[in-house]
Order: sequence, then structure tokens, then C-alpha cells
Amino acid sequence: MHKALYRVYRPLKFEDVIGQEHITKTIKNQIDNNSIAHAYLFSGTRGTGKTSTAKIFARAVNCINPEDHEPCNECEICKGILNDSIMDVIEIDAASNNGVDDIRELRENVKYPPTKGKYKVYIIDEVHMLSQGAFNALLKTLEEPPYYIIFILATTEAHKIPATILSRCQKYDFKRVKVDDIVTRMKKICDDLDIQVEEKALNLIARNAGGALRDALSILDQCVSYSEDEIKYSDVVNLLGTVNIDFLFDMSKYIIEEDTKQALELLNELIICGKDIKHFLTDLIDHFRNLMVCKVSHELYEIINLPVETIDLLKNQADGIDLNSIIEIINLLSETQNNIKYSSNPRISLEITIMKLSQPVLKLDDDSIINRIQNIENVIKNGVSISRNDNNIENKNNISRNRSIKNEPQVQKTKKPKNPDVLEIENSWMQILEYMKNDKQMSIQAMLKEINDFEMENNTLIMLVDDNFKFIKDRLNRDEEKSYIKSVINNITGQNINIKIELKSNMVNNSTNDQEDEGIKILENVFPKEMIQVKDSIKET
Repeated sequence: MHKALYRVYRPLKFEDVIGQEHITKTIKNQIDNNSIAHAYLFSGTRGTGKTSTAKIFARAVNCINPEDHEPCNECEICKGILNDSIMDVIEIDAASNNGVDDIRELRENVKYPPTKGKYKVYIIDEVHMLSQGAFNALLKTLEEPPYYIIFILATTEAHKIPATILSRCQKYDFKRVKVDDIVTRMKKICDDLDIQVEEKALNLIARNAGGALRDALSILDQCVSYSEDEIKYSDVVNLLGTVNIDFLFDMSKYIIEEDTKQALELLNELIICGKDIKHFLTDLIDHFRNLMVCKVSHELYEIINLPVETIDLLKNQADGIDLNSIIEIINLLSETQNNIKYSSNPRISLEITIMKLSQPVLKLDDDSIINRIQNIENVIKNGVSISRNDNNIENKNNISRNRSIKNEPQVQKTKKPKNPDVLEIENSWMQILEYMKNDKQMSIQAMLKEINDFEMENNTLIMLVDDNFKFIKDRLNRDEEKSYIKSVINNITGQNINIKIELKSNMVNNSTNDQEDEGIKILENVFPKEMIQVKDSIKET
């Protein structure tokens, strides 16, 4: 009978556990110092090695001939535990044994010491599935267990475990396994099996595994059955129902270049090939997320889990679109992703979204209209000659109107002198950002790069954020982030000020009507008055 790859290659020693060195090192040190706790909580996403580590731990503390605090897997006790012939290690599935009676039975068995090993180890998998009564029954045993008992609780949802249980356990968080580590592991397995495999095929499998090594090995197992002697990138694409990276680059290119015809034709190819629309949406959102990261960070190879050559392509594509547009695209795609769950015809919903993305004129939200007005303003600043023929206005004889505003005099506005403290902060701003980068606070640093306007009120520095970046304002106004930013600014500038992050629109005092009048004047410089209507503060031409 065929044995699944994730079972064949299950880790047998701590050194075999991929991507969890922070945990295996701590446990080995505890064994070395004889400071083993009586209860552990292993939490983390599926397939990251929680149960495997628990079983290795159980063998290591009972092994007769340990090697560097690793189980030898050859002695009588190690083999007995591996073969389930020794009852000193008991594995319980809390999903199917979650009642009070099950835990009461466990409490009765705890009284009996181990038969052959030094410790009796209980591994309770998916412990969050226990009922409240079962947790209460377990609590007494966790409070005062016999010296020879070790409890290892494993869960994917630690937040569901009562605080009274958590406080009696040493908690270890298992990280998602990095794409590079998963690829390295799969390469070794393919070498063992004498199977040829394309590098980008392994990368695609690793990305789709979502940080779970077990999921990656399950996909690889399926690909081995499909491809026999050689695993190709195209085979993985077909098996997973995903789209290849070239498809994503083409679709994003057509969206950025506003080529609706090509974008819809490409989407039609996707449908004809039988690809899953929801999966495609997820991939497209991830692609634009990667473009966003390219715009705000230089540490790309740590944040984007893709090959170097793909990251270079992402950087080139990111140069052709501004950050605000990327965020707008991600928001619209995410909204479609949510709505498509309840749509009777997902294809039409996606086509409408693609058309909106590739034809900005179809988007009627405030941000889109503001962007279009800003584009008009840019045209005005650079100078333009406009010709217009229209039978519906005064000139009914198709007389061409030409307006040139290139040489119009510019109104000079008097600027209020800046507060000296603000000037000092502006002069030190690059030093402040560099400090945060060196302090490994790159996410905060990236968001602060979008801030370039400051005001001072009553010893409080007000950092102004464009309205399009409301998420930055909300994130930086959290207590932890705000306290960190304040301490860095005060340390570098020698000041003692408070900080506040605000949207620029919130700092405008009763000037909305004036701005609207000014906007109308700008439009009147471009279009005839008869073509301009004002409805609900939104200008339509």
C-alpha cells in the first residue's frame, strides 16, 4: 500500500523539524539542564510540525542512549514509542474525545507511573476542541501533576483555550515554514526518489502550501503520481487549478495600461481553461500586494516569497504605477472577492471589476473622481490647448473653441512661517526613518515614508496623511506604534513632544465650499460653463 510522503518523511529528530529552530533549541536546552516543564502548549497553523515535535520530545526525554539530547530511535524505548507498543506516550485526539468523561479517565490513568520510560507523556491534539467541562476537569491535573507526567497540548486555535489553562503551560508558537525552506526539503525528497523537477514548479507548490510543509508534501505526492519521472511547472498549474505567473503579469499589465479589450480576452481564456475564478482573484490580489511592497520597501527578498528573477520583474512593473492606484486596485479586488461568494454568476462580477479597473471613467467613488480632477489640474499646470465641438451649446455651427492657459499668471500664495520644532523634525526626518530601519521596524518606517507634512499645536506634532491612506492613520494611531514613533522622534531631536496622526481633510477648517468654488473655476478654465453641473458636491462634465 502506498504511504503518503508526509508520513514517510515525518521528522524523527529535532534537527529534522524545518523552520522551528527557536523551539527545538529551547527544548533541547531544557533537556540538557533538566528543567523540563510539566505542561507545554504548541500552537500554530496546520502542517508546521507541532505533533511531530511533541513525539520527538516524548522520545528524547525517555531515550536510553540520547545523542546531543536527540532521541536515538534505536533503543528499546524509542522503537516501542515509534511502534506504539509502549504505553508511556499517549496521544489523544481532542476532536473526538472532548467530553468530561474522557478527561476524567485521563486523570485516573495519570496516577499510574510509566512502565519503562522516565516520563509518561500525554499529547493532546486539537486541544481547543475540548468542552468547557473537559477543560475544567483537566485544570486540576495541570495544577498539581505527578513528577513523572508531561502534558503537550497542540492546537491551531490558541485563542479558544481558557486563560486558566494557558497560564499553566509553557507556550511555543510554531511559525509558518518559509517558501525557501519548503523548496529545499522537497528538493531533497525528489533526489531521494530520483525524480526530476523544475525549480519554479517547486516554488509554485511551496507558495500554495501557505507555510504548511505537510500541505506541500501532499501536493508534491499528487504531482509525483501525475508526472511519474519529471514534474513540470505546467503540470503543477494544471493540478492546482491556478494560473501561471506570466498570466498574472499580463493581466496586471492590461489593467495598468487601461487596455480593457485585452484584459477581457485574457479573462475569457481563463474561463475556457476551466480555472477557478476565486483562486484567480486571490492570486491577482497577491500579485498587486507584491507590487505594493515593491513601492514601499527595499527588503523585498525577505517579504516576497518568489524567485529573484520574478521579484525583478515585479520591481519593473511597479515603476509604471503609483502606490495610491495599487491600493485602490487591491481594495476593489478584495471587495469583489467578498461579493463573489454570494454571486450567482461570478464571471460577470469579475468582468465588471476588470472593466472598472481598466477604465477609470467607470469608477464613480469619491477617490476616483478626486484623482480625475487632480489629473485635470496637472494638465492645467503644464499648459494645454483644448478644442471642442458641440451642437448643444451656444455655438451650433461646429465652431472650434481653443483655449490656451499655458501662459496664465500664477497666483502666489503667502505661506505661514513654520514652527521651529517642526523645521527641526523635518530636517531630521531621514535620520528618524533610517533609525527605524536599523531597528527592524520596517513596516512602521514604510508607512511613515508617506508622511511629508507636519503641523504643531500645543506641543503636539500633528503628522498629516493623505486621505487615500486612512489605513496608515489608523495603524499608526495605535498606542504601541504611536509610543514607539514618539520615543524615536524625541530621542533624535532632543524634544519632548506628543504626536498625533491625522488625515489632511480633517485639518481643513470650514474651507470645503471655497475648495468647491475653486474647483469649479478650474473646470471653467478648461470647459465651457454650459457643460458644468454641480450635484451633491461632485462635479460632472
